[in-house]
Amino acid sequence: MEPREGMSTRMPSGAADAHRLEAWTVEGDLLGSWEGAEASAVLALVASLPTGEPARCFSPGYAIWAHTADGQALFDLEFCFECFWVGVREAGERQRLVAFDADSPPAQELLARFEAFTSTELS
Repeated sequence: MEPREGMSTRMPSGAADAHRLEAWTVEGDLLGSWEGAEASAVLALVASLPTGEPARCFSPGYAIWAHTADGQALFDLEFCFECFWVGVREAGERQRLVAFDADSPPAQELLARFEAFTSTELS
């Protein structure tokens, strides 16, 4: 079996132009946002996600929407930490799925960043 491409080789083409990232629940609740250097750090974290063995559910709990500095939508990423898929959708394109290792340190750090927004909301 050939190795699957990891996120670093499957990042959306507009990733270099992303200035602002919004963190959402897939139910449609805005959790918070990252801008500038912090947005770049989150995208670097996503790019470092190693490939994993996916399951079948694809019921994502969190999403990232990426925007340019002037607010233009670039792409969105939907993460399912149950089945280890991230859905990648660029403007005008169909969503593609990329497997990731949800137990890896980068994935756990990303999940912690999502959960930090959630815990701030509850305070």
